[in-house]
Amino acid sequence: MNWTDILFGKENFLFLIEIALRTLIMFLLLFAGLRIMGKRAVKQLSIFELLIIIALGSAAGDPMIYKEVGIVYALVVFFIVFLSYWLITKLIERSEKVEKILEGRPYQIIHEGKASKESLKHKELAMDEFFSVLRNQHIFHLGQVESAILEPSGELSVLFYNSPEIKAGLPIWPDYLKKKTRQVERPGMYACTYCGYTQIMNEGEKRKCDYCNENDEWVEAETGNREK
Repeated sequence: MNWTDILFGKENFLFLIEIALRTLIMFLLLFAGLRIMGKRAVKQLSIFELLIIIALGSAAGDPMIYKEVGIVYALVVFFIVFLSYWLITKLIERSEKVEKILEGRPYQIIHEGKASKESLKHKELAMDEFFSVLRNQHIFHLGQVESAILEPSGELSVLFYNSPEIKAGLPIWPDYLKKKTRQVERPGMYACTYCGYTQIMNEGEKRKCDYCNENDEWVEAETGNREK
């Protein structure tokens, strides 16, 4: 076992200095390129922008450590990527259709305390995935939420009801959701555990949700203001 080959491969120690120089050059080029693209490309990565970051990272990586790969080749890749970014950005500015294709569009997840019809059509937008985000915003039940929008960046924007307008809603904390049932034990206001739709139910009643038509599990709806 040759430790020199394991640690340094076929190159000598001096190549480490060359790697350091190559890495510094590529880092500065990447930094300059991202500055040209602007802060939005770093803070809010759309699929299109993520593709650009991957392409730049791949182009920058090889010249850093492979002696046979010159930096000029990476510069050509950078030029093409940034030119493509600039051209597509101009297309996005001029066409809403292109913008929706490349950037995506916001989806309304919650409307008036329950899942929106739009979110019910898109199974990948199941509300369970957003409960943890809502809990982080001190939301106890969906009746406190007037509207929640999934932004193209993946962030969730929430509009809250004012205290007098808060209605009964589906509790989103795990301990409360565990109390779901298919047959109501006592009369009262219940919430569908799938979509958050609320309705008054009688003792012993069993039924599917009238709103989503997919769920027959219910939990007692909760009321109360949002804790800040």
